[in-house]
Amino acid sequence: MLKNLILSFCLLVVFHGLNAQEKYAPEMARMRHLVRSENSKLNTIAEQIFSQCIFSKLFDPLPPAMPDKWFSPGGGYVGQWIWDTQFVLAAYAPMGEDSIIRGVYRNYWNTIENNPEAPPGSYRYGMIPNFLKDWPPLGYSQIPILAWGMLQVYRQTGDRKLLEQSFPFLEAFDKWYSTERDIDNDGLIEFGAYKPIGKSSMVQTARYETFDYFPPMDSMKLTKHPKHPERGEWYGNVEGVEQTCFLLMSERAMVEIARELGKKEVAGRYEKIIRRRVAAIQKKMWDQEKQFFFSLDRDTDRPINVRSIQGFLTMCCDAATKEQAKSLAAELMDTTRWWCAFPVPTVALTDPKFDSKGFWRGDMWPVTTYLVAYGLNRYGYHREARLLTDKIVDLFNRNGVNERYNAINGNPLGVNGLGMSCSVWSMIVENYYGLTNDYSTICVPPNAKGKHLKLGKIELNYPEENQVELCSDLARSFKIIYPAQKSDGKFSVSCGGLTIRNAALKVKEMSVEFTTLPGKHYLVQWNKSE
Repeated sequence: MLKNLILSFCLLVVFHGLNAQEKYAPEMARMRHLVRSENSKLNTIAEQIFSQCIFSKLFDPLPPAMPDKWFSPGGGYVGQWIWDTQFVLAAYAPMGEDSIIRGVYRNYWNTIENNPEAPPGSYRYGMIPNFLKDWPPLGYSQIPILAWGMLQVYRQTGDRKLLEQSFPFLEAFDKWYSTERDIDNDGLIEFGAYKPIGKSSMVQTARYETFDYFPPMDSMKLTKHPKHPERGEWYGNVEGVEQTCFLLMSERAMVEIARELGKKEVAGRYEKIIRRRVAAIQKKMWDQEKQFFFSLDRDTDRPINVRSIQGFLTMCCDAATKEQAKSLAAELMDTTRWWCAFPVPTVALTDPKFDSKGFWRGDMWPVTTYLVAYGLNRYGYHREARLLTDKIVDLFNRNGVNERYNAINGNPLGVNGLGMSCSVWSMIVENYYGLTNDYSTICVPPNAKGKHLKLGKIELNYPEENQVELCSDLARSFKIIYPAQKSDGKFSVSCGGLTIRNAALKVKEMSVEFTTLPGKHYLVQWNKSE
């Protein structure tokens, strides 16, 4: 009986995928031209992701909340969410649909400009709700990675107009988040809500700003704002590692975007904010004895001793020191805590609150596993990131694309084809092909020979283990890194058979940097010294 049920489920998943691919045949044909690799199994995963998580989630405008096209997260939810959509847009960017992407962001800016409950000058001005649908909008926000998501898009498309149109609104959102979700002004982010949603209490509504039913939030209470007690009990007494890290990811992106737009003073201001926030994480959230980061009680600074996935997110925003990252990477590989059959569980296996099927209480989400791999790569732990990728690719091949999974046995949980599970494709691009998320750094993977990737405006090929061929439709400053090489050697870079003069190259240790011209093909070769 159980075997029949499992077979029926697998057939349903395959049937859904085939139907989606047939329904979106023109989009799929274009996708196969713009996004492909030499590996047929990985191409199948990419096609499943694009058909189920992206193309089937794009809808026509729904004013007044969404005057432009929008991406649904899936699972029957009608509306444009914050953090889910950023992963979808990053994966969708190679399609080159700049007008659609701008429209998706304009839906957010429309809320800032026209929310009747948050006019300019009010304390709520700049807020973007968790998802756009109702009008007036919802009274709580969510994971604040808008600027980070936009930077992922811009690095792939070069759409400067997107940055220019969006920057004032990104600043307004960051200012709202920094003030309304850090009421004690210590640099660490709390949670809150201005009005409840549906039958949920105000406390649960505030919990929706993060990982819904996350154990570190179990005992959270709402309090009044110390400077504005007349507003009511809206502000949570938990300072979250994850939310602080997510805001830092966006603020680091704001620095890069500001520099790109020539706003040096603004970039400098954000750099000061970042230093202060990182210092607060280091001072208050790191437990030296337990070698892990923990959320805090806002008023006492006491740690909330739940060992959860949030500790690893400090690597996503460069908040961990090199020594702390080393401890985190080692802990990740601990089979008694994290390295189970299908990591990374959202709560450690040894924690009393672990539940392999629980919603953010021990289940495995592709999106957070991607973020852990993303953080590992930032600190040079490429082997661990690739092993994570192997695990999740195996899981997708077994059980299809899903919202979340049982980390112990891999059984699918939740929504099939959830939008933000498309982050696994970004994980494959970075860890199997070495194209990092700045889309200009290539960290050559082991056994690279024969690998080939086309990703929108970038094409990457490895003819031999010591060779990298690349072409970009945009001018880019590329950096090629050979992390596995230990011996001395030298680089050569040629374009159209002509060697680029050494004066145009920047060679440091096992890496070389150079700037490409649009549409030109370059060959990078590394040779050991004789």
